[in-house]
Amino acid sequence: MFPTIAYIIGCFLIALTLKGRAARWSSWILVGSCVLLCTAYLVKDQMPFAGFSLSSLWARQTASDGSAVPGTEETPATREIHSGPSWLVKSSTSLIGARFSELGSLGGSSIAARVGAGLYLIGILAILVQPRYGLYAILFFSLLGDVFLHPWYPFVKGFSARESLFFVHDAFIVSPLELYVLLTAISWLARQVGRGQLNCFLGRLFWPTLFFLAFLLFGLAHGIGTGGDLRIALWEARAIFYLVALMVLASNLVETTAHVSHLIWIAMVALLIKGFYASLYYLLVLQGDLSSVRTISDHAAAIQLNSLFVLSFAVWVYDSSRMKRALLPLMIPFVVLGYIAMQRRAAFITLAIAVILLIALLYQRQRRIVALTLAILSVGYLAIFWHSYSLLAVPAQAIKSAIVGEQGSDEDQRSQASDEDQRSQASDEDQRSQASDEDQRSNDYRVIENRNINFTIHQHPFAGVGFGQKFYIIAPMPDISWFEWWEYITHNSIMWIWMKAGIGGFFSILFLIGLTVFTGVRTLHLRPADDLSAVILTATLYVVMHFIFACVDISWTAQSMVYVGTMMGLVNSAERIGSPGANKATIRIRGWKMSAGAPFHSPPLVKEPQTL
Repeated sequence: MFPTIAYIIGCFLIALTLKGRAARWSSWILVGSCVLLCTAYLVKDQMPFAGFSLSSLWARQTASDGSAVPGTEETPATREIHSGPSWLVKSSTSLIGARFSELGSLGGSSIAARVGAGLYLIGILAILVQPRYGLYAILFFSLLGDVFLHPWYPFVKGFSARESLFFVHDAFIVSPLELYVLLTAISWLARQVGRGQLNCFLGRLFWPTLFFLAFLLFGLAHGIGTGGDLRIALWEARAIFYLVALMVLASNLVETTAHVSHLIWIAMVALLIKGFYASLYYLLVLQGDLSSVRTISDHAAAIQLNSLFVLSFAVWVYDSSRMKRALLPLMIPFVVLGYIAMQRRAAFITLAIAVILLIALLYQRQRRIVALTLAILSVGYLAIFWHSYSLLAVPAQAIKSAIVGEQGSDEDQRSQASDEDQRSQASDEDQRSQASDEDQRSNDYRVIENRNINFTIHQHPFAGVGFGQKFYIIAPMPDISWFEWWEYITHNSIMWIWMKAGIGGFFSILFLIGLTVFTGVRTLHLRPADDLSAVILTATLYVVMHFIFACVDISWTAQSMVYVGTMMGLVNSAERIGSPGANKATIRIRGWKMSAGAPFHSPPLVKEPQTL
């Protein structure tokens, strides 16, 4: 787990160091790194590294997408939430909360079903008119839904889901999302045929993506051919194909900076609605008390909201439009409460990693701004932790002791004594919480699961067990049998690919991740500091955040794959968007033209007119 995280972060830092130089060696650097990582996992002992586990950082998170966690994760940010309703919660009435909670039961409403069907048909008509509208609709409706906040939401569920607003029949397992993807692809191809040529932009990520797809198909064939469960095999791999489809569609349908701007606004509005709904759910339905629930959202929802935070900062770093600079930061207060209430510690840590990488990038380009930002953050840190005695406050207290020495006022001494008492009480509460059996099972689950993953990989290192096959359980795990596929799907989504698709699948996904990061960072070096650069930076950092999250939690879900595939498509097409028609290699096959994209040694890109 840790070597994979180090590899992802290392790809970003190495790309920063190259600054576009020696780009022709980037593929060889990635190949060598992937081979080294695969070798390291194969030759190491089958037991996890003694005394080391990242699972403790994600304590109290378990089982699966669409599943509940056995405990409620407690963090410094959420301790205050658990303490009781705020003044805003107290001012809300139970009637408002009751009305708001009724939104969770729309699955049985015929009126809601008719309205939803009408909107869905309008989307189909829009796709037939312009396939790019299909990409917009796919991204918006995918990010809008959440299996916990509104289980009736139909877009990513099959027409066979009885709780869905669009339930048709148990045998109709196709989802509205899949129909939109299929129609968008058909509409795009039909327009190409109507023009008499197939102009397909490949870019640098197309062939690595197909390489990964080939091993997915191998994992399906191998698993089913060796007696695996066909139904489970298809459901395991189903969402991963969305990544491939959305990467290709986004690479070809997003052709100008205006298209990029429209697409990113659509994504941010969808995340704003979902985050604001989560905040209202916490305030009005839960009345500010999370002790009665295990989680309020899908595991990946908080990771997706991280992209809003990153973009809100990136538009101020780059020369973005005034509208983005004004509106994006204003969205944050509406979602931040729901974001914290989601209690995804993985999201907090990946956001911190993204901020560190962002600072490293900015330090190369604008050192004065970075120095000023760090100075402001340092002053803010001292102001927050000046009177705190928590673990995070150790640096602040060291500085305070150097400044005030032993001449502190009586008021400071009384404050220190009060803080120490509060800290002692909090420590006692933490110890009691950690001592509970439920918390202990949550903390140990991933450690045990990683042993089973490691053993399974060493038993089938080259071909894997295949989709539809159970992984080996040599170390009994806590009972989560309420999750139907607990014997098939693991939290470590990266190593899970190795188990299912063999070492080739693991190598190909590592290479695809690394090449995406290299391509995104290199594009930022070639481009002027414009609006598109802010979006490309956000897309690149989101890929980094998502796959670090994938090392500790289930990430191959429909919403996640749609968003990751779209972000990869934006990174892949960034060179073409910046310099349309310049230095494109083409492959002609019987009159059809496939554009392979600008060579990696292309000159700096031309700045396009700024869009909102």
